[in-house]
Amino acid sequence: VPGFVQIPSPYPYRYVAPPGVSPGMAAANELEQAILREGPETVAMFLAEPVQGAGGVIVPPDDYFPRIREICDKYDVLLVSDEVITGFGRTGRLFGLQHWGIEPDMILFAKAVTSGYFPLGGIGISEQIAAVLDAGQPPWMHAYTYSAHPVGCAVALKTLEIIEQEDFPRQAAEKGAYLLRHLRAALGDHPHVGDVRGKGLMCGIEIVQDKSTKAEYPASEQMGSKVHAAAQRRGLFSRLRGESVFCLAPPIITPYPILDRIAEILTESINEVLR
Repeated sequence: VPGFVQIPSPYPYRYVAPPGVSPGMAAANELEQAILREGPETVAMFLAEPVQGAGGVIVPPDDYFPRIREICDKYDVLLVSDEVITGFGRTGRLFGLQHWGIEPDMILFAKAVTSGYFPLGGIGISEQIAAVLDAGQPPWMHAYTYSAHPVGCAVALKTLEIIEQEDFPRQAAEKGAYLLRHLRAALGDHPHVGDVRGKGLMCGIEIVQDKSTKAEYPASEQMGSKVHAAAQRRGLFSRLRGESVFCLAPPIITPYPILDRIAEILTESINEVLR
């Protein structure tokens, strides 16, 4: 898209860092290189998900976002956290960047703010950005047809009350660790499972043709789709990214026996297809 520059993902399983540099630092340094190529004066912001959802549940190394924050501060670039998927408890913290003690300049949120019962999204801004907007003359006018819908806001307020009362971040952290532990125990040694990863109740299971080289199956063989279909026959629907990564994000209120069954079904389905 004109005006947008993408940098490589901080993908621990596949990112290859230079010798002597951690994958997290090397991946973060890609941002500095991109800023310098484009010219710092032309870069307004860096937008990222704390944990990439549609990208295949990519959990960055712990040193990634602290370095990203340093680079953004160095070049006066806003750090924008896309918390549409990760926000309101999904990863085990209220917002994803809290795992690394990072405060973004802007937060994008939606989805979980109403638990999906009503379409609502929003943008949170830092005090510094708010001060600039407040000082503007004339005022910066911004609105769209359905902004501040009272029904959506009422649903959001009640949802946030439940998230706080039932401590969704704690539930996601504990249940996510439980599910990830079971998935790794069942699939970690499988010859065609390359990686089992997650943060809170976001888990990714990546299948490969060759575990030693991390080579994927040819897309034409549709191995991922076959495993997905086998799981559906057993009652499990997951998100399939490409033909290689199964993305799991069960509801935070999911009881433990259902988490057990999720791990069982995916294991049975992988064993059936990838013998």
